[in-house]
Amino acid sequence: GSISRPQNAIFEEAADLAYFFHWPRSEIMSMTGKERLIWLKQINRIHKIQNENQLSAFNEQLDLYDERNRTE
Repeated sequence: GSISRPQNAIFEEAADLAYFFHWPRSEIMSMTGKERLIWLKQINRIHKIQNENQLSAFNEQLDLYDERNRTE
């Protein structure tokens, strides 16, 4: 048997998938809970990469600022 997921959790998963991937409700709701969670993990992975890239770009800007404003 399968364990039933709380309805609000299903709606949150569906909202996140619809927002990020622009998938229709019918497609998301036809997925199993396991499949929705797999896709949500992919969203998390993508966000981590984006955050790392943003942090790297920010650090590069700080380095340039430091180089320009160094007093020797």
